[in-house]
Amino acid sequence: MAEDRVAWDELLAVGFLHAVREAHRDATVALFNALSRTAGFKERTYGVGAFETLASALDSVFGRGELGKYVVRDDLNGSPGWRYGRYRVLLKRHEFGHVRAIRWDRASPTKQAVARQGYVEDPQLALPLGLDVHDTPGVVTLVLAHSASEEPLEMELFLGRPRWNADGGTAWHWVKQVDDTLGPDPRRKLVERTLPLWDDRDDQEDVPMRLRGETKTA
Repeated sequence: MAEDRVAWDELLAVGFLHAVREAHRDATVALFNALSRTAGFKERTYGVGAFETLASALDSVFGRGELGKYVVRDDLNGSPGWRYGRYRVLLKRHEFGHVRAIRWDRASPTKQAVARQGYVEDPQLALPLGLDVHDTPGVVTLVLAHSASEEPLEMELFLGRPRWNADGGTAWHWVKQVDDTLGPDPRRKLVERTLPLWDDRDDQEDVPMRLRGETKTA
């Protein structure tokens, strides 16, 4: 099975993708509510703030519930990262509407190195860059590309494997949008309620009919 399908299905099944979508929404709304152009809000202000608020929101969403037991903070050379199993995810803000136009050869040295990871379905030459990048053997580093527009409020969130594109070619080996098509959130699960076996009160006529309820665990 292709890597994109394997990685996507694994992260989807545990609620990782739902968690990052939730964090991105929370961070974007918080940021736009806090900043205003009349107060001097510039695009650069948004760019820095979007990165920092999303990182904080991800720490928060991965710090609670069952998923929090399996997702660890795993930075790469100072670049914030979160890892589930063999998949590490780093952040990259992109210009809204242009996620497929990212030039990794103009990104940070760490992102350049990530874009040069070996990819079995499209191997690239591992040219020495002189970069002091320390990756973890067996870990596949993916990128969570995020952006948003203020008016109208729109959000973009993508997960994918970057491709070194100094040749001007495609920016991704594969990339998928993390949006409302994810389906039910697996972090929610049905929990059997404990009901009394009998009730001796005379005025108790009916046993409650609702036997199962949906409880949010994260």
